[in-house]
Amino acid sequence: MTLARAARRVCAVVGVVAALGGAGAVVAHYVGPVSNVLVKASSFVPFGVGAALLGVVLLVCARQRILAAVAALIAVAAVYTQLPLFVADEPDVPGVAGEPITLMQANIRLGEGDVDAVVDRVRSSGAGILTVQELTDDAVVRLRAAGVDALLPYQYLAPKPDGGGGTGIYSRYPLRDEQTLRGYEMANLTARADLGDGRSISVAAVHPLPPYPSPAWMWAAEMGRLAGDLHDLAARGVPVLVGGDFNSTWSHSRYRSLLTDGYRDAADLAGAGLVPSYPTDTAFPPVVGIDHVVVRDMTIDSFDAVDLPGSDHRGLLVTATPHYRE
Repeated sequence: MTLARAARRVCAVVGVVAALGGAGAVVAHYVGPVSNVLVKASSFVPFGVGAALLGVVLLVCARQRILAAVAALIAVAAVYTQLPLFVADEPDVPGVAGEPITLMQANIRLGEGDVDAVVDRVRSSGAGILTVQELTDDAVVRLRAAGVDALLPYQYLAPKPDGGGGTGIYSRYPLRDEQTLRGYEMANLTARADLGDGRSISVAAVHPLPPYPSPAWMWAAEMGRLAGDLHDLAARGVPVLVGGDFNSTWSHSRYRSLLTDGYRDAADLAGAGLVPSYPTDTAFPPVVGIDHVVVRDMTIDSFDAVDLPGSDHRGLLVTATPHYRE
């Protein structure tokens, strides 16, 4: 066997394996597995897209025309799973546009994140709403010392002494109808923010359980419950702005199932592409996007991921314009 033939054989074998990896990614994107192993696989679907494209190249190099054609079909299907994130979308939102609102979403890692940096970012961006996960009693004190009260004086907070279960909403706008959603291991909060001129929006800060290391069925149950709670929030008839660590990526079907009843992912609307936000405390860059901003009856003016020193997440900074059905 010549060296060239051996190289083509290796390319063919690796190409088939890569194409199968891409096919598995497509299945994981749509099927919505509940097992911990398959949920993890869904988290890394974008890597499956890369594998599918690599498979096409290797099979072409191996001169396997039929297999290359099949791999190309798999690659197209894999790319299609992520394509919406790269195409900006101007939704058909009825009604009259209000004033833009900037929200900052921040998971501060067991309350240990650099809250001075968070407050500085709120100040420099002019954010009017801050949603925080993993908020501890100590972090509340440090946020106050950093000056958050002067910027966002209206607050609905459910901190925990330690651990990752605490959540908070900080707002420039008066809050009312505050509610802690029931049936979750960690605090998930909603409130009505009064913007003036008789207009308001519903705000939510959410943090469902992660699919691992806890049993995946618990994560699936909380995601289903969250879908119902967001549906109830939509029934109030005002625009909705949700910031959270959803512990789910775009390729988890249970996350996409939240995006019904008029709800949209802000990164999708902005055409921001893949926005990996976790983990940031490793030698390699973040690999999965589990932090999201979700809106209803809003358009997106800007979308940015920002560093959160001391946290294992990146933050999100989103400016959205609410539309009112008048």
